[in-house]
Amino acid sequence: MAAPIDDPPPNSSAVPADPGTGHPPHGEIRPSSPAAAVDEVAPLPRAPGAWPLLGHVPALLRDPLTFLSSLPAHGDLVRITLGPVDAVVVCRLDLARQMIGDERVFDKDGALWRRVREVEGDGGLVCARRAEHRPLRRLAQPAFQRTRLPGYATIFGRYLAHVADSWRDGQILDVPTAALRISCEAMTRTLFPASTSRRSLAEIRQALPAMVRGIFRRMITPPPLDRLPTPANRAYHRTERRLHDITTQAVRDYRSAGLNHGDMLSVLLANSPTVDSPTPSGTGRPRTDRELGELVASLFLAGAETTSAALSWALHLLAEHLDVQDRVADESRRVLGGRAATGEDLPQLRYASAVVSETLRLYPPAWLLTRHTTADTHLGGHHLAAGTTIIYSPYLIHRLPAHYPDPDTFRPERFLTPSGAPKPPSPKNFLAFGDGARRCIGDQFATIELILALATITGRWHLHPVPGRQVRPLARTALHPRHLSLRLSRR
Repeated sequence: MAAPIDDPPPNSSAVPADPGTGHPPHGEIRPSSPAAAVDEVAPLPRAPGAWPLLGHVPALLRDPLTFLSSLPAHGDLVRITLGPVDAVVVCRLDLARQMIGDERVFDKDGALWRRVREVEGDGGLVCARRAEHRPLRRLAQPAFQRTRLPGYATIFGRYLAHVADSWRDGQILDVPTAALRISCEAMTRTLFPASTSRRSLAEIRQALPAMVRGIFRRMITPPPLDRLPTPANRAYHRTERRLHDITTQAVRDYRSAGLNHGDMLSVLLANSPTVDSPTPSGTGRPRTDRELGELVASLFLAGAETTSAALSWALHLLAEHLDVQDRVADESRRVLGGRAATGEDLPQLRYASAVVSETLRLYPPAWLLTRHTTADTHLGGHHLAAGTTIIYSPYLIHRLPAHYPDPDTFRPERFLTPSGAPKPPSPKNFLAFGDGARRCIGDQFATIELILALATITGRWHLHPVPGRQVRPLARTALHPRHLSLRLSRR
């Protein structure tokens, strides 16, 4: 179930340090108040290898995971430069959790988030500032309630069975393309199926890769470059306009019909205050069709891109570990027997659930996230001025051996009990969906989609790597595998 939306309580007193490490006990956080008693230390170390003007952008684009993994050797907090933005990277779990837990001081603001808001608009949930996040989250939360998830799962299951049955023996599958199609369809069939034409869906799906490339490029490059009439910029602006036009029109269609279709958009509109009926409480002011369209677009973009990235990595890992793949397939045959999955099957897909958790640990789609200090503060013994950009990476945190022994090894059993029951990831050291008031609203929605996708696909197909293809990470707003193709053979 999605995390509660109430603000976390402020930290009123310092936490005693562990005498063996000098750090707070595992899972505890220090206060970020500027008044905290902190010894002044040397200036923050800066990562080597910065280029003129571009800073560390080339290293981040060329080999993002290697670059991130190199930073802890320089300190707990390390300065880097992303084009025009000077930023501080958090390289320690307790400091990352302290920052996430104090939304008053570490907000989603600053140059990087302003660039994202250029895409989402002010109505987007993902990049909303703290003051606006709470009412937006209250507005969207009912669409992700636990009671609705089994119905979404059944929709997923039917569609996934249709897709997997359409593949051919011996087919070479372009995995990122197939995964994006699956996640786009899953989002559309649950978000606003009653108003979206197949033509509009095809437009979104075809244009989405250009849009997500554009979002990340805008986050780390100087704004004047956006105005250059390059093919990539033109494609991006065209796609951005079209996505918002489609989602705004969907809102208008639903409002004019006045019907409840039982999908996410119907729930969203039922929970949205109007001028005539300003209820329910806590969801803020009445919103225009365009603003609600921006909220829908942000949910669609976040859900489609991150889930497709996670599914791509999961299929890659299964192809590289045939014993794990066969175990997921055996479970699928035992539970599903070749039929379409439903919400009632989820408790029995235990090993598939563990594979999803381990995939998200190794390759969290939201691999690089930022915050902005709203006041002078301290973190890890260092003074941070108001307006500082802070970066944390779930990928980096999940690869720290202090929290996950042999962290680079794919081992789904980490997330199973000795009896074989699922062992949910601990929020203390698992940040794939964030934490606190900003925890991903669609965490369980995405997890269900991934579990059912793995069970459905492996129950029908063997997945084989294609020789000569070197799979490497591709840095965008989500972390995707580059050059990933798999050969299918029928089971």
